[in-house]
Amino acid sequence: MKTYSNKIFVILLALSTLSAGVTFNLNTSTGPGFTDTTSTLVIRGSMNGWAGNDWEMSNLGGDYWVYTSDTLSDGEYEYKYVVIDEMGTEAWESTGNRALTVSGETDLPQDYWENGTTPPYTETDSIDVWFRVSTAGIVGYGGDTMFVAGYMNSWNGEPLTQEGDSEFWSRQYSFDPDGELIAYKFQHGLGGWESISNRTVTVSSDTTLGWVYWDNIPPSDVEAVYTNVTLTVVDEGLSFQDVRFKGQFSNWNLIQGYDDGTNGDESANDGIWTVVLDSVVGPNSYEWGAVECDSTCDNGGNGVWLLNLIQEPNQEFTVEEDGSVSGSTSFTIPYLGDEITKTVIFSVDMTEWLDEEGATGMPIFSVARGDQMQVRGGFNGWNGDDPTNSEMTRTPGTNIFSLATSVTGYPNTATEYKYYMELDSSSIDLISETYGDITDAIGWEDSPQYGGGNRFFTLGSDDGTGLLELPLSGYYDLPAGGVVPCCRTVTLTFNTDMTDAEADGFDPAEDSVYLSLKDHWLKLLQGLGGGDHKAYATANGDGTYSANISFVGPFPWHMIYTWGFYDVSEFAYVEEGGGFGFGRFRARYHHANANNDCWWRDYSFPLDSWQNDPPLPVENWEPDSICIPLAGIDDGLIPDEFFLSNNYPNPFNPTTSFTFGISSSIEVNINIYNILGQKIFSYSNGKLDAGTYEFNWSGIDQIGQQVTSGIYFYEMEAGNDFREIKKMTLLK
Repeated sequence: MKTYSNKIFVILLALSTLSAGVTFNLNTSTGPGFTDTTSTLVIRGSMNGWAGNDWEMSNLGGDYWVYTSDTLSDGEYEYKYVVIDEMGTEAWESTGNRALTVSGETDLPQDYWENGTTPPYTETDSIDVWFRVSTAGIVGYGGDTMFVAGYMNSWNGEPLTQEGDSEFWSRQYSFDPDGELIAYKFQHGLGGWESISNRTVTVSSDTTLGWVYWDNIPPSDVEAVYTNVTLTVVDEGLSFQDVRFKGQFSNWNLIQGYDDGTNGDESANDGIWTVVLDSVVGPNSYEWGAVECDSTCDNGGNGVWLLNLIQEPNQEFTVEEDGSVSGSTSFTIPYLGDEITKTVIFSVDMTEWLDEEGATGMPIFSVARGDQMQVRGGFNGWNGDDPTNSEMTRTPGTNIFSLATSVTGYPNTATEYKYYMELDSSSIDLISETYGDITDAIGWEDSPQYGGGNRFFTLGSDDGTGLLELPLSGYYDLPAGGVVPCCRTVTLTFNTDMTDAEADGFDPAEDSVYLSLKDHWLKLLQGLGGGDHKAYATANGDGTYSANISFVGPFPWHMIYTWGFYDVSEFAYVEEGGGFGFGRFRARYHHANANNDCWWRDYSFPLDSWQNDPPLPVENWEPDSICIPLAGIDDGLIPDEFFLSNNYPNPFNPTTSFTFGISSSIEVNINIYNILGQKIFSYSNGKLDAGTYEFNWSGIDQIGQQVTSGIYFYEMEAGNDFREIKKMTLLK
């Protein structure tokens, strides 16, 4: 018995001295200046002789580090964290030794550099994300404040905090706990945007993002050079009164130009406007342009962008390593003709956007709540400050809003504009309560015809009328009948070939492809949030990718979007298109099935091909191609009175049709009821012209379900002037 007991004791002793797995967790957000991509973190303590780099930690992203040891026996230990930079310089925690008790498998709580286990923030239910940038790669950086702009602040740059006297800057934002894909960029000074594509990150828990260099440019051994650069605008006959310059060299702030023989200008009043930029830093490239200013420039306005007059992109010059300057430092505005003035008539159809009784589109816009339609463009400073040149008036008895206003400009110069929905606070509150918070940009339309860019018109030559009437357009170019009705679920498939994206850094082996929806209203009504919504695209194995998204009506037939990919090697999201001009987004149209009662069903768009630069392709806008179950038989056959015919065939399976006539222009509704008197289907195409029409029904209810056999009633309503109901039978 004694021998047996000793054996048990030996076994228990052996078990008690077995090594256990111990996991160390470290967050370095309390250690300003750590460069996560170039620093090494190690653990040193009594368990490893307070020396060596064998216990090297792994970086999980940003400030999060982990190391697991399976060699520690139960017992008491002391340790510290040590950071080793790229030059091999070691920095130990300056606080006292940390204490460790090991008893079996141990997963230690989160440590914070020189801060015990105390986080540098207050724990909340939200997701806290720290954005961080290093200025070490900015040539000639002079200590300007760094900014960050993105979804979290509506792309309005907000300042970062400098960490001590280092080149590192950071800022924290909080997000909803559901997690989301965030796009953002850093700014070198307010307005000095990075030139790379938007950075993106998907977050689902508190995260400290890894340090990145501004513009992803690491420090260089090339020394900064400084040189003076003279920029020039030549006016060949427009007689500008004030020209000011701006560009990346000024964070796009205006700088006064001169045509008076001073400040570097050689001759007064010769139409050559000049600005001398002192000590421009290189090697670097700078985009720039100039504006013709009036009083608005002194009140925060931007005047007229001169490059728009000649339809040229921003100019660019480069300061080389030797201080020389290459590229474009001047451009000429040719004589564009004498300015003329015309009364321009703008008209927009709001049929599919009205929140009114009888409307069947998207319930958004309400005159009763005080909503206004406006037109905003270059002719009125892109704002609605002056109602006489921005506010539109509804034509009585229609859904058309119009504005006639005087516009002065050059005959063949394009004037850009957009229609704008100015929502009353009551509408904003109602929409927010129903669909969620709306973005500041929600009122601006993104016309699919123009690829999301601005509309434009030219005044043309003086024809003696002094009048220019622009074609009637729908807000967002949405025609009557172009909305998928309420409650119908449709899955749309978007397809693209990413082969050409490899020239822009796309690696199919490691990079992910996304579809980015750009229609603010579509995203809001579908509960996709006010920011940029990205849908993951699946590889098809042949270089093409597909993204499937299900929408629930009401939603518009147009889809405004871009393709992009997350470049793992550059930690950046690369996206097609961009800017504010023509063709910055793609546009396609969802088409109903003409062979199935014009029903809106699942639809797969034709194949796109990656294209980095705008203008991006847009599908031809053909509102007449919208398939509807109502067809005019003969507009010239105008009946003397309203009528509704019997349906044929009757009984039917599965399709039947009937005709009706209206003796005057009036709004017509078609309703179908079951035997219990429940309305199962309704159709309205707004006001119809006098004439005879045929309506086809294939036994499908309002949500797309095939109805059962039985007796049904169909009703035709013509305003308050006519109403008749007839019976039909479906047999299967």
